[in-house]
Amino acid sequence: MKALYVIKREYYESIRKKSFIISTILAPVLLLVIYAIPILTVFFVPGEQVSVAVLDRTGLIADDFVSSLTDTLKDGRPKYKTALPQPVSGDFDQLEAALIETIDNGALDVLIQIPEDVFESGKVDYISKDHFVEQVMDDMRGRINPVIISHRLAGEGMDYERVSRLTQRIELNEKKLTKGGVLENEELIGEFVLVVVFVMILYMTLLSWGMSVQRSIIEEKGSRVIEVMLSSVEPRDLFLGKIIGLGSLGLTQIAIWSLMMLAVTFSSSIAAAQYASYVRISPVEIIYFIVFFILGYLLYSSIFSIIGAVCTTEQDAQQLQSIVVFPMIIPIMLMFLVIQNPNSTLAVVLSLVPLFTPMLMLARVVISDPNSWQVGLSIVLLVVSIYGVILFSARVFRVGILMYGKRPGLKEIFRWFRYA
Repeated sequence: MKALYVIKREYYESIRKKSFIISTILAPVLLLVIYAIPILTVFFVPGEQVSVAVLDRTGLIADDFVSSLTDTLKDGRPKYKTALPQPVSGDFDQLEAALIETIDNGALDVLIQIPEDVFESGKVDYISKDHFVEQVMDDMRGRINPVIISHRLAGEGMDYERVSRLTQRIELNEKKLTKGGVLENEELIGEFVLVVVFVMILYMTLLSWGMSVQRSIIEEKGSRVIEVMLSSVEPRDLFLGKIIGLGSLGLTQIAIWSLMMLAVTFSSSIAAAQYASYVRISPVEIIYFIVFFILGYLLYSSIFSIIGAVCTTEQDAQQLQSIVVFPMIIPIMLMFLVIQNPNSTLAVVLSLVPLFTPMLMLARVVISDPNSWQVGLSIVLLVVSIYGVILFSARVFRVGILMYGKRPGLKEIFRWFRYA
């Protein structure tokens, strides 16, 4: 079968390209950097002190509030430098104006202004110029709330600690029943992360390698190399060779990424322990990922090959790509709906639509235990769709591969199909 020669050519030529080597190495490195920068920022970037002035018009809250701000930085310094300014002759408005001016001059970071009616209104002013950091505001909010509530309860003759203990919120400990047993909340989070990672990897690889088939056809059409190749092989063999050769390259890239991920994960015993406790990947899930990658790739790459066959330039192809890319985006948009209720009628129906099956059925397999007939039916429908698309694509490819000039319309493409 001459398609084997095309498969070898596409695979070996593409795997030696600098673009493949760079993308294979660069993608996990960039992902690692994206995750590492926030961690390094937290652990290695020193924090800064925040100067806070508390203007208490009630005279009851400031002392308790300031004493609760006991946070420290990594070097042991207090995180908050606090001050309790007192007005001259009881003129709070004049003092507030002076403190606001101090903030404007940069000598003060935050002013907490507690009004006289705070017990009734429940509102405290947080005034700052630059320090609208969520962590700082959360600290202020979390420390002043108990102080004000404590004074409210004391005014009604109730003890804050006792009331707080009796009104403690009840936590809902989510547990999921699966064939493998009951999963705790942390394991559910691990499942959710695994679904998102699997689906996003599948989406990116299907898109990138499907478009690689399209680009390869357009490049060889533009350089007339395709005419030389067609003198030695049938259009059908060339069509299958390109799809299978570049698909094998995609599997190679995924295998390299998987080995790099395992090497990084298990290089540290702590990282390995955390990984094993929160994310569990079963061999069945890996098999399903490979199956749906292969089937999804065959489906979408066949469609992309039509674009490559009917277009002469990348500019023409970009105008048609949205027809293929849009059905790939829909499963991403619906993924969280499927995760929330993976066995609902809507989730089952959507996962049986061939264009959505690779991503949505994979999500259902990882997050739940769908009926075997549903998984089997989705694969059968996907295979039938692939056969139909490949049959259509191969015929259009046979005619369009040697067509140059104006991009054909939809009617002409169907005319090519009937002619072939």
